[in-house]
Amino acid sequence: MIVETWFIVAVMLGVHSDGTQDVYIFEKPKEHGHFHSSMECRDFVRDNPIPIIKALANQYGKRPIQKVMCVPEKNVLRFIKEQDISNLDARI
Repeated sequence: MIVETWFIVAVMLGVHSDGTQDVYIFEKPKEHGHFHSSMECRDFVRDNPIPIIKALANQYGKRPIQKVMCVPEKNVLRFIKEQDISNLDARI
């Protein structure tokens, strides 16, 4: 059985002049860096909002967060390759 991996991804509010948005992919929200199901990821996001908000504040200052979602690894990799936000199939 192949286990799908999931990552927390945050999209910051606002659009740059070239139409892009700032996207933050959490590499190490847990010790091993990813989740094994969308439910595990969602539960982590729900139960740990403060560390997520602090990490985003360290990166982007006081910019508002548009959304935080759990994304399958294959979609994260496609987003990184193509830099197209539509590749991030949100699960929350």
